[in-house]
Amino acid sequence: MKTRQKSEQKFADNLRWHALKLLDQIEHRHQYSNIIVDRFLKDSQLSDQDNRLLVKIVYGVIQRRYTLNYYLKPYIKHRKVDKWVESLLRLSVYQLVYLDRIPSHAVVNEAVSIAKTNGHQGLGNFVNGVLRSFIRSERPSFVDITDVSERLSIQYSIEKWIVDKLLEMKNFEETEAILASLIEEPFVSARINLPVDKRSQLMDDLKAEGFDVEESPLSPFGIRCLKGNLIYSQAFADGLLTIQDESSMLVAPVGNLKGNEQVLDACSAPGGKATHIASFLNEGHLTALDISESKLKKVSEHLHRMDLKEKVTLHVSDATKFNPKNDRLYDIIYLDAPCSGLGLMRRKPEIKYQKTQDDVLGLAQIQSELLEHMASLLKVGGTLVYSTCTVTVEENEQTLIEFIQRHPNFSIDKFNEEDNVPSDIVTNEGQIRIWPNQYHTDGFFISRLIKNN
Repeated sequence: MKTRQKSEQKFADNLRWHALKLLDQIEHRHQYSNIIVDRFLKDSQLSDQDNRLLVKIVYGVIQRRYTLNYYLKPYIKHRKVDKWVESLLRLSVYQLVYLDRIPSHAVVNEAVSIAKTNGHQGLGNFVNGVLRSFIRSERPSFVDITDVSERLSIQYSIEKWIVDKLLEMKNFEETEAILASLIEEPFVSARINLPVDKRSQLMDDLKAEGFDVEESPLSPFGIRCLKGNLIYSQAFADGLLTIQDESSMLVAPVGNLKGNEQVLDACSAPGGKATHIASFLNEGHLTALDISESKLKKVSEHLHRMDLKEKVTLHVSDATKFNPKNDRLYDIIYLDAPCSGLGLMRRKPEIKYQKTQDDVLGLAQIQSELLEHMASLLKVGGTLVYSTCTVTVEENEQTLIEFIQRHPNFSIDKFNEEDNVPSDIVTNEGQIRIWPNQYHTDGFFISRLIKNN
């Protein structure tokens, strides 16, 4: 998106102009929404109220891209429209349809002003005509789309192949419930760096600071924040909590750490799992790997803030090529494998449009290679905890079935009541599968393997 100097000057304090520029980076330059938005908020000169509305608009437009395109299609027809103008129209229609506190005339006037200033008078006229026609007309119905997968794809704004994948695993009603949950606003959650019996007191302290918090129904270490940014809390500064999705909080505890083990975290960034593992260690030690040096620095920062650094050694390494000194074998290995990330579609909605079926198959191959190498680094009798933040069978159950077929000395150690996880997330095979609609968390998969001989 080319921006004119007069646009930057005129709209310096205009949240919709800034939202448009963020959308351009996310939609057309394929950058990650959370990184782009966080970077903007760090230096934003807008008011807190405007920043909150900007975030709502940006994520709302990305979440509902296909739906908004469907609404706009009758008014654009076959006209060739610049990408940034498409984003401006989606941004405007999102406000008209999903936000009820913004007058329609204000939405139209600002969109037209942006189109004229950053484009030309004719473009302003075009945007004005499209939006006013949209306001006057009845929105097209999803019922008119006869193909079921196509209808769900448009209604819930998601690639059709993902809908088909879900329909292979779930019935129609269950699939629709999952898809509907993915366009809801996510919770912000945090994990306490304290024993679980200290959670209530920490929550009281957060409430005294003005935060609206509640207990996680999924993890005894978890806190949901309904109002406020916990990064600015005293507890965060003191290392007493860290931001982490509730699903991933289940990974470290199911390793059943006693505190004296030698542990390997094969893919440790961004650090939520590594810091959780380290918090359970006493005489034991954690070796944490990641292929990205910059991401590993973030892990280091979290370890330092949470006073856990002495328990962890960090290595920049491709986990498939990592070989410990003195041929050391590990008691417990955590493999949070690289995956398609389809469980994160609520928090990172651009994933819905970027990933392909070929990506899934390619990542399943990488996961198999990682499992092969991790198997060689685990002691006999040791535990391997495999996890992903995706929902596909190919990256989860199928990968492990094929691994065990190649390595009959490994078996699944089924989760049970002693693992302190809700029974509705444990499958018949004794593995953990969390669907995004169950607890309004990331979609997640966890399996625990034992090396028998």
